[in-house]
Amino acid sequence: MTESREQNKRINQHKRLIDNLRERIQSVELDIEPDGRISNGFDAIELHLEDLESRLSKRLDGHEKRFDRLEHKSNQLAAKLDIIIEHLTNINDLPEE
Repeated sequence: MTESREQNKRINQHKRLIDNLRERIQSVELDIEPDGRISNGFDAIELHLEDLESRLSKRLDGHEKRFDRLEHKSNQLAAKLDIIIEHLTNINDLPEE
């Protein structure tokens, strides 16, 4: 009888372990499936990253426009300085050698 009890005890332990594993597997399956928590988490991260990318892109566009304007102004000033220097020195081109 004792051997039978030990055997039943082990069988019940294994049965509880198997039931516990089934529940865990079901929980993981629910988390992973397309509408599960993990998928939803990845979707939320993706939306957040897209928003950040959009905001950064807009800022970079603004900076590029400002840089282009500054470069244009710098070129205009350089041209004006060349004209002023030519006028003051009456020198158009000097030999470089």
